[in-house]
Amino acid sequence: MVEIISALTASGHKSICVYDIRLNLLGRIESWVSLVWPERYNVYSDTQGAQLELHDTTALQALCRPDRYLWLVGSDRLMRIVSAQKSDHKLVIAAKDAACILDERGHTDTLSNFAAEETLRSLVSSAAAWPCLELGDAAGLTDTYSGEVKPGSLLKLVEQVCQELDIGFRVRFDQPKAKLLFELFRPKLDPNARYAPQYGNLTDLTYTESITGYKNVCVVVGAEGTATVGAAENTGSARRELIVDATSKKKEGGQSQADYLAALRAQGEQELAKHTRLENFRFTPTGSITVGLVVEASLPGTDIQAAARITSVTLSSQKGENSVSTEIGTPIIRRKQ
Repeated sequence: MVEIISALTASGHKSICVYDIRLNLLGRIESWVSLVWPERYNVYSDTQGAQLELHDTTALQALCRPDRYLWLVGSDRLMRIVSAQKSDHKLVIAAKDAACILDERGHTDTLSNFAAEETLRSLVSSAAAWPCLELGDAAGLTDTYSGEVKPGSLLKLVEQVCQELDIGFRVRFDQPKAKLLFELFRPKLDPNARYAPQYGNLTDLTYTESITGYKNVCVVVGAEGTATVGAAENTGSARRELIVDATSKKKEGGQSQADYLAALRAQGEQELAKHTRLENFRFTPTGSITVGLVVEASLPGTDIQAAARITSVTLSSQKGENSVSTEIGTPIIRRKQ
């Protein structure tokens, strides 16, 4: 499996190449007014793609047309141009990650309880061909997806499965071979990596603990029975009750009393999940980082540690000045032993 390579945090001059739909090189852009270039882990729908603002010229208008690709030299991602707008002597290009190619393909079956990587790779390979798109190396992931996916966009299916199983996916640009490779990946925590404010690679540490809205016992009152879920044995201040009015819910057809109460308990579990005790530890990793990397950090002066995956890295470039921002997933918090 080829490791993720990010050019976003590298120093030095940056440039962009433009390719046609069959990955033939058409031209190169060495300067721009501004650039936003995001690389993501497993969320591409309904998110901002790349945006490139150029000084308008006839040559650039002819070069940067929809259905062509932008490549930030050194990156492993391509961005497919979806629009080009000329305004006030500027040419504004909007582009989406090549992974969004999967949104141009669909699947027609309802699937459930399947081997995630094997099935996703099979769906991509069996879809109608897209120029230069093929399968990359398998990651060897053994996860089974126990949920259900409905017919629809192939991109939405892959996102749903990967987000629930914490798997990354990408359409990687193999520049030497002129290929687009669909791959899954899931980097593990590097035990030798150290992130802390004193190392200069961790900023914006924020720890939050809240019991606002917290409930740990849910009593669901139905029309034909009552069910209680959660820490029902708790008493005193340790007991935080939530009462759910389900009196409009009656037995359906030949539904047994046991099945009816089970449905009430399931509703109670869903409601309790909305009223958990909140504990959050947010931080911003900096330095040489890549999408999918798992970062572990400690909150100074406490026994609190958290590990979180980097879910996006975005390069912003304007007037020759570059900055990089990151987003992390939900941290897994633990206390030092």
